[in-house]
Amino acid sequence: MKASDVKVKLDELKKFKLQNAKERLEFIDLWVKYIKEHSDEEWSEQQNILIDSQIINA
Repeated sequence: MKASDVKVKLDELKKFKLQNAKERLEFIDLWVKYIKEHSDEEWSEQQNILIDSQIINA
C-alpha cells in the first residue's frame, strides 16, 4: 500500500478531533467533581478493589 492509496477526509478527521477534545474536557470536569465529593479513604478503598480484581483475573 502506498501513501497515495490512503484517502482521508480532512473535514471528518477535524470533527473527530474536536469531539474527542470535548469528551476529554467533560471527563476532566466529571473527575474533578468526583474528587471534591469523595474522601481519600473512599477513593483508596475503591482503588484497592480495582487493583485486586485485576490481579485475580490476570
